[in-house]
Amino acid sequence: MVQRQAREGGGGGEEEEGLKEDAGALHFNDPLWPMQWELFNRGQFAHSHLDLNVMPVWQRNITGHGVVVTIIDDGLDHSNTDLRKNFVSFASFDLRGAHGLSHDPMPLRDAESGHGTRCAGEVAMEANNSYCGVGIAYNARVGGIRLLDGVVTDVMEASSLSFNSSFIDIYICSWGPRDDGVEMGGPAQLAEKALRLGAERGRGGKGNVFVWASGNGGAHGDHCGADGYINSIYTIAIGAITHTGRSAFYSEPCPATMAVTLTSGNPGSLPVVTVSNLDDGCITEFAGTSSAAPIAAGVIALVLEANPDLTWRDIQHLIARTAKVPDPQEPGWILNGAGFHVHDRYGFGLLDAALMVQQALLLQSALPQRQCSYDMTLDPVRLLPSGGEVSVVIQSEACSGATNQINTLEHVQVTVSVSSVCRGDLSVVMTSPSSTRSLLLGSRPSDASEAGLVNWTMMSVQFWGEPARGDWTLRVMDNRGAVKQCGRRMDSKETAGVLMSVGLRLYGTYDPQRPPYEGPLHSFVSMGTYQPIPDSIPYLLDRSHPQALVQFASKLESQRRVAVDDIPALFPRQRKASQAQPLPHSPLHIEGTDGSPSDYQEMMWNTLSTSIKRTPPSPQSPLRRQKRTLHTGS
Repeated sequence: MVQRQAREGGGGGEEEEGLKEDAGALHFNDPLWPMQWELFNRGQFAHSHLDLNVMPVWQRNITGHGVVVTIIDDGLDHSNTDLRKNFVSFASFDLRGAHGLSHDPMPLRDAESGHGTRCAGEVAMEANNSYCGVGIAYNARVGGIRLLDGVVTDVMEASSLSFNSSFIDIYICSWGPRDDGVEMGGPAQLAEKALRLGAERGRGGKGNVFVWASGNGGAHGDHCGADGYINSIYTIAIGAITHTGRSAFYSEPCPATMAVTLTSGNPGSLPVVTVSNLDDGCITEFAGTSSAAPIAAGVIALVLEANPDLTWRDIQHLIARTAKVPDPQEPGWILNGAGFHVHDRYGFGLLDAALMVQQALLLQSALPQRQCSYDMTLDPVRLLPSGGEVSVVIQSEACSGATNQINTLEHVQVTVSVSSVCRGDLSVVMTSPSSTRSLLLGSRPSDASEAGLVNWTMMSVQFWGEPARGDWTLRVMDNRGAVKQCGRRMDSKETAGVLMSVGLRLYGTYDPQRPPYEGPLHSFVSMGTYQPIPDSIPYLLDRSHPQALVQFASKLESQRRVAVDDIPALFPRQRKASQAQPLPHSPLHIEGTDGSPSDYQEMMWNTLSTSIKRTPPSPQSPLRRQKRTLHTGS
């Protein structure tokens, strides 16, 4: 039985003095707006300009108009004063059956059922209504799908992820497997199909955007390589940093994290304003990656208003090109072989709304996605010595000469089958032909399972932009002693495990203008474009010591902060047809893995219309979906 846990952090911050508004900034009468430092920070806190830089976007009257965001969670209190105006029932559904299978996602009136409402507030709190605070995309439409707080089937999860996908633009999921450093889990077959079909066909063929909280297991030694939702190429994993620019203590190392946003949770953290389903409906505590993900979704909603033609992959390219280095002193930043700065805890960096909107108006859509795959069943199998490692080299021609030839990478997925006497002692590393090293799965000190990794898929975005051709080196290591309570680890000479199979899936594009062989790196990606590496930077060609260059990039990104005059004025646009006339949900046509018609459609839509009716799910596929709540004790 699998649990899904909300990714919410505990509080701990004290309220601070209000923000000092710039002369050109907008003014709001919402009483807690002055506390929303993550949106508008002018130096009265620890770091001047360490915010999401949304003010220039708002000054261009880009506030989320025409964008629909749905929170898949424990419900949404649409009676709240700050959500009532922006709530849309066609983006909502109650899969728990408490309201007779309706478009009413109203949660229970208790402290455990306000998670989805808090997420919604960060995105779409109404502005200038003299109540609570201001949402990032305060004119976006918002809905909720009530899924959690009970047993969930694969059909229910898939139904949520594909509900009204032609109408909904962005789905927010601030939950996943328990962040305890023990559990491994991810989407089952139907939910995985729903993610793929949403990206391929949702939003009129441009693809739904799935924003996912990356996890709060950092304090428990967890790693996102154990989370199958984060390892999907169709999700955008978001981590959390605090007002200091440093990674939150609960944030997990994660090669699949694309970016971070500002939130709280550390002792001494600043408040985060949002709405609640209890009391007066307004709170100043909401932490964890549960809070970070809807903040990112709000930024993406602004981007989609500015350019509604962006595809789901365009959004990911924008993030990779524009995210900023929030803390250049933090060890672990690397510069990959294509010049992208990236970090296990920060992804490509901190989102900047104004820069993303500016670049969204200039962006050429990504070339068609291609996939090149290599599968190896090892014969003989590779024995993993105790405390040692085993490696496999995959020689990739990047499908040269075929219709799926790739020369510019996006996502890289690795699937392994490894038996192990102690799963938590395992770590998995992939090194690209450009010598970029990515930790796909770190050791987890609490995981004493003997189950090993069975056809388990991990994903990294840290090879973004690199060439795909060359030798890929996979290393599986046994970090003996990482887990203290492994019952079978008695003999130091025993074999720790067996590597049986390896699969490599390269996703990317083919650009005929890109040269087949490239020399040393002379530029890096920052502010949406390539910047030359100054001669004054002591930068080694093997990229082994990027600290000086990362500090230079951070300074450049701070000095060239985008202002309102840097954002082109928008021409009036027609509203999307789906926004002008909301449509009831309609089924997706999903084929089976062999290309034959699948029972998925019938199961999904029967679930929505007839089959739940407050009856227990089938015993064949019971799943437990639990919100990722983190209590810091502060």
